[in-house]
Amino acid sequence: MRKIVGSLAALLFILVFAFPASAQPLKDIENHWAKKEIEWLTSKEIVSGFEDGTFRPYTQVTRGQFVAYLARSLELPAGDSAFPDVPASSRLYKEIAAAKKAGLITGNDKGLALADAPVTRSDVAAMLDRAMQLKGDYTKRQPLTYADASKIGKYAYLSVERMSYYGLIKGTADNKFEPQKIATRGEAAVFIYRMLEKLGMVDSGNEPGQTGSQEAEIPIADQQSVKVRMNTKGVPLTYNKKKTDAHILSTDVHYYYHVGKASDPLGSLQVTLRKLDNGDTFVFTKFVHNGTDTYSASVILPFEQADSYSLAKYSSFGTVNQQHHGVFGVDKTSHPIGILSVKKDSAIQNEVMLGKNYLSVQRQTNYPNGQRSVIRELLEEKESYEVGKDPDRQTMTARIDMEVRGKAVSESWMLISGKPLFAHATHRDDWFKRTITDYISINNWLTADGAYTKLPWSIEPSHQMGYGRNVGRLQGGVYLTAYKENKERYLRDLVVNALADLDTLSEGGLTAGRNPMFETEYTSSGLKSQYGLTAPYIDTRHNENAALFLKNTAEILNIPSLKAANLRYADFLVSQKGLGNIIPVTASSYLIADYYKADGPKVRTHASLNHTLGEMRFLLETYKQTQNAVYLTTARQLKAGVENLNWVRPNGDLWYQYNGNQVFKGNDYENLTLMDLLLSQNIFAETGIPRSKAFDAMIKQKTQYLVDNERPIIPAVIQLLREQGFGDMINQAYPASTRKADVEERPKDALDLLAE
Repeated sequence: MRKIVGSLAALLFILVFAFPASAQPLKDIENHWAKKEIEWLTSKEIVSGFEDGTFRPYTQVTRGQFVAYLARSLELPAGDSAFPDVPASSRLYKEIAAAKKAGLITGNDKGLALADAPVTRSDVAAMLDRAMQLKGDYTKRQPLTYADASKIGKYAYLSVERMSYYGLIKGTADNKFEPQKIATRGEAAVFIYRMLEKLGMVDSGNEPGQTGSQEAEIPIADQQSVKVRMNTKGVPLTYNKKKTDAHILSTDVHYYYHVGKASDPLGSLQVTLRKLDNGDTFVFTKFVHNGTDTYSASVILPFEQADSYSLAKYSSFGTVNQQHHGVFGVDKTSHPIGILSVKKDSAIQNEVMLGKNYLSVQRQTNYPNGQRSVIRELLEEKESYEVGKDPDRQTMTARIDMEVRGKAVSESWMLISGKPLFAHATHRDDWFKRTITDYISINNWLTADGAYTKLPWSIEPSHQMGYGRNVGRLQGGVYLTAYKENKERYLRDLVVNALADLDTLSEGGLTAGRNPMFETEYTSSGLKSQYGLTAPYIDTRHNENAALFLKNTAEILNIPSLKAANLRYADFLVSQKGLGNIIPVTASSYLIADYYKADGPKVRTHASLNHTLGEMRFLLETYKQTQNAVYLTTARQLKAGVENLNWVRPNGDLWYQYNGNQVFKGNDYENLTLMDLLLSQNIFAETGIPRSKAFDAMIKQKTQYLVDNERPIIPAVIQLLREQGFGDMINQAYPASTRKADVEERPKDALDLLAE
C-alpha cells in the first residue's frame, strides 16, 4: 500500500511539473521579493507553476530541477546519455542529459547525478559557474568577506568567488553565504535570471532596477530588495545607468533614472546602495526635480516571512530644542524616525533605521577663477512613514514617503540590517537620548555624497538655512568614541559610513591610498572679506580631526591601509613654514595660519589659539608614533609661539585668534580651547616636555572666566581640571562625570567637542 501511495504521489508530481500552470497569474508571489524574476522565467517556460495557480516560492529545489532550469534557460543541445540514477524514463532525463554533455553536472565519485537530492547554495554556485564558463570568459574573482566563508567547501569556493564578482550571488542580509542551505524555488529563479541577465539573454535588456513604469525595484541581497515608486500618476521612472564606487569597508552601487520620459525628463532619481563589510546596507534616495509641480514618491522595503514588528522612535525620548546658536543660528534638522524591528515568531529578522525626508535647494557662487562655493538651503525636514503587514502572506512592508518638490532636491535614507542594530536596549535608548540632547553634533541628514550639517550664517552664498558637507562633521569621531565604549553595530555602521563620506569628498583619494587633505567646498564670507579667500581651501583644524579619526579608526577596526593616514597631515603642518603660511612670533617661534589655499594666489590668514594647540598636540602624537624629530621640533616652535603671546582679553576671557599684523581678535570657544590646553599638558608629560607655566596660567584664566560668568563646562573638561589640580576652582555647580568614556576612556583629541 505504501508503494502504491508513493507511486501515485510521484505520478501526480510528474503531471504537475510537466504541464505548466502559469498561463494565469501566480497567486502566491504578489509580494514575494522575486516576483519579477519568477514572472519572467515562467513566461519563457523555464520554470513553471502548479495547477492550483501557485508557484510555491519557498519550496526546496532538487539538484535535478536546478539542472533542468539551467538547461532550459541556455537551450542546451540534446545529450545522448545521462547517469545510472537518471533512467530514460525520468521526467528530467532530457535536461540532465543535455547538462551532462555540456559539463554543467559531473556526478559524484560513484558517477551518480543524485538528481532527487536537495541542491545547496554551494552546488548552485558551482553549476552557475560552469554555465557561465560555457558561454564566455567569466573568470574574475572577488575575495570573499562572508562571515561564514570558511564553511564553503573546496569544490565550490572558486565558483562562489566568481559568482559573487559577477553579481549572481549576493549573500544574505547579515553577510552570510550559507553554503549548506537548500535553495528554494524563488531563490533558484533569481539565480537563473541574474545569469541570463549577465549573459545578455534577458530580452528586455534590463539592468537590475530598470523600469519603464512608476516603480523601480533594486535587489539588496538574495532575499531583500528596495522599491522606489512614483505615486503621482503619469510620471514614470526610466532607467539611465548604473555605477559602482569602492570605499574602505564599503561599496556604493548607484542606480540612475530619468523622472519622466528619457527624451524629455522632468528630473532625475539616484538610488545608492552603500553595502558595508558586515552585510548592512544604507539606502540613499535622491530626487532632483527641475519642473514646477510637486509629486509624491515612496521608498518601500518588503519583508518576507514576517508576522510582527516593533518601532523604537526617537521622539519617545524627548523633543529637540532647536534654539538659536551664536554661530550656526537655528538648525532645523532633528533626528531619524527610529528603528523598525521586523519579526517572525518574536525573533528579529531585520532591523531598519528609518531616516527622514529632506527638501533643499542647491545654491552656489561662481568665482572668476572657475572655482565655486556650494551649499544647500534647507527647505524642510519631513516625516511620513507607514508600516503594514499581510498576515495571510506573512509579509511586512515599511514605507518612507517623499515629497518631490519642484525646483528642489528631495532626499531620504535608511539603514537595513539582518541583525539587531543595538544588542542592548539600554545602549539604544542612551544613544537616542544623546541624539536629542546633542542633535547639533550628531549627523541626521545623511546622503550618498556625505552628511549635510548646519553652517554658520557667515557663508557665501548667504542663507540662514545654509547646510554643507563640513569636513569636521563628516569625520565620525563622535561615533567612533561611542562605538569604542559599547561596540554596538549601529555605531560601527556610522563609522564606516563616515569613511565612505570622506572618500567621496576626496573623489576616491582615501581608498586610493593618497591620504588626501580635505578641502572645504563653501566660502566663509568673513575670510573672503578680510583676506580674499574663497573655496576650495584647507581648514587645518578640520583636517586635524579627520586625520585623527582615520588613525583611530584604523586602530580600532584594524584597517592597515589607514594606519599612516595621520602622517600626511603631520607632514603638511611641517611644510607650512617653508611655504610661508605662518605668522612669526619670535625668531624661533611661530603660529601656522588656520587656512591654506593649495591652488591660486597664496593667502595668509590668522592663527586661532585652538587651531595652534590642536596642531601642536597632533605633531606630538605623531612624534610618539614615529620618533621622527622633525615633528617634535615643529611642535616645540608652535608651543613657544603660544607662550610668547599674551592671550588674555580685557574681559578676562581668552582671545580667539592672532593676526599677522599683531592684532588679537574674536570670542574664544567656551570649552574647546580649555580642553586643548589641558590635553596639551598631558601630552607634554607623555613626551618628556616640562609642564608649561604659561599654559597653566591660561587654564586658570579661562576656568575663572567660565565660573564667574556661570558658563557651562562639559564633563570631560571638568574631569581634566580635577585631574590636573584645578578642582578647587569649580564649585558644586560643576559635578564630576561618571560616564565611562569621560572618566576611563577619554579620547586624546577633541573630536566630540569640535563637532559640538
